Amino acid sequence: MPLDPAPRTGRLLRAAGVVAVAAVRGLLLPRSAVRTRRRLQVCTAARVLSALGARVRVVQPAVPWPRTGGRLLTAHDAGWLGDLAVLTAVPRSTGGWAAVADRSLPFRGGGARDDDGDLLCSVTVTCRTADGPLARLPRRLGSIAALRDLVVEVWLLAPVRSVEPRTGEPRDLVGAGILARPERDVTRRSTDAGGELAA
Repeated sequence: MPLDPAPRTGRLLRAAGVVAVAAVRGLLLPRSAVRTRRRLQVCTAARVLSALGARVRVVQPAVPWPRTGGRLLTAHDAGWLGDLAVLTAVPRSTGGWAAVADRSLPFRGGGARDDDGDLLCSVTVTCRTADGPLARLPRRLGSIAALRDLVVEVWLLAPVRSVEPRTGEPRDLVGAGILARPERDVTRRSTDAGGELAA
């Protein structure tokens, strides 16, 4: 059920304020402050989602993800909303996390590639409201802010090796049911957040 125009406008203004403050802080960071920038990105993602009235629910896999050495894959184009939810749900030590962070919340000094490995950690994102699941993720911030009781669900799927253990050959990920792409190979940037906020 959509909100009345007044609460929707308030959410958009709060989200715009969060992004503006974070952008200023990002400009003040030295390029070498990688950890501080990563913390700023994950905190900004959480604050934007909160400002828009969205909650994130993380669904853990049956097989736990590795603490280090995994490589993040996304099985869809989640848009800005999905990217922000992924940033709050996926460990920053996962290879490919930085690529998602730098394309969704680009701050000064970004672009550095993080380590990854042959263990593929795939995620998918769904949304639901009090009225039930949504058939597709909302794309525009105005549509997101208008939803009541929005929950963004980030599903962490069981990790899969990118190579066959016995032969060392690359695994057929499509045949294995993983329709995903490594985040380190994604070059297309998501829709600019500032343009969406202004819409």
